[in-house]
Amino acid sequence: MNKEQLIPVLRKYLPAGSELYAADLMEKHKIQLRIKNPRLTKLGDYRPPTAENSHRISINRDLNPFAFLITFMHEVAHLLNFEHAGPRVPPHGVEWKREFQGVSQPIVQQNLLPADVHSALNRYLKNPKASSCTDAQLVRTLRKYDIQSEWVLVEEIPMGLGFETQDGRKFKKLEKMRTRFRCTEMRTGKIYLVPGLMQCKPILNQ
Repeated sequence: MNKEQLIPVLRKYLPAGSELYAADLMEKHKIQLRIKNPRLTKLGDYRPPTAENSHRISINRDLNPFAFLITFMHEVAHLLNFEHAGPRVPPHGVEWKREFQGVSQPIVQQNLLPADVHSALNRYLKNPKASSCTDAQLVRTLRKYDIQSEWVLVEEIPMGLGFETQDGRKFKKLEKMRTRFRCTEMRTGKIYLVPGLMQCKPILNQ
């Protein structure tokens, strides 16, 4: 698929104005982009080329346009890290951080993002983490642009009430412990520390 064919496809998932940049990156690096059903453990991933395939990036289809774009740039940074430093460097080390900062700059400089997303991304770029899901300010900002759904964050569940995680496990929220919450799993009674930024569904009939 050439760049002209890619642009209308990318326009379905990306913020207006960013599809050309994404198409340029895909054409330049011969990226195969795969749109996936939502996955519990990741928003996207990168796989290096093989004898049969070129660079492959997959991204969850349920992401809002700004989250989709940031995830795409995250995975392109893995591709660039592979090309420039090889497979032996840490996946989210200083080399990857430098690549992610570099690939994000054209988007930041073009002012294609809402002011709050622009500010949160700029802050995140100062020291990118392994997953944008672990940056509280960025996650909360991006969530404002999600299509309304039954899913909320664990930190939004009132203390003492129950919630169900995306893998079907049910918990009761007990106590805050910095960025995590001490919770008891309803089926087993075991205690777990659950990230406040994890998506969950409130249990309404308790």
